[in-house]
Amino acid sequence: MEDLIPILIKYVNSRLGPGEIAIFVAHNARRFDVPFLAKEFSRCSMNIPDNWRFLDTLPLARELMKQNGSVSSKTSLHALREYFGIPLEGSAHRAMSDVNSLASILERITSELNFTLSDLLKTSFRANFHHSKKNKK
Repeated sequence: MEDLIPILIKYVNSRLGPGEIAIFVAHNARRFDVPFLAKEFSRCSMNIPDNWRFLDTLPLARELMKQNGSVSSKTSLHALREYFGIPLEGSAHRAMSDVNSLASILERITSELNFTLSDLLKTSFRANFHHSKKNKK
């Protein structure tokens, strides 16, 4: 990760204009992906950039199910793929397959919830993690 994080930061920054933010989308981001990233950044004595935001699709899926009065409370990627009739590309729980599934699911959720980009930005969050380099030698 010490080698990967600077490459990731450079890559993301190369895709952003001045003052722009990056939004990372993940299913269960708040409880899994963001804490994982925060731990790895900390372990490498690095900070998650201030212009990175995270969007968790899990609470959006729960909100959609609640609004639709769905009898199913299942909100896993698999259950959401089935709910929306999205075919599985490749094998489940493989990175690219899950990315493609989540992209399609996000499109459907935002459409059904009538979410705009502004709504997604309001829903996104910062990692709120800064590694302190004090007392580190």
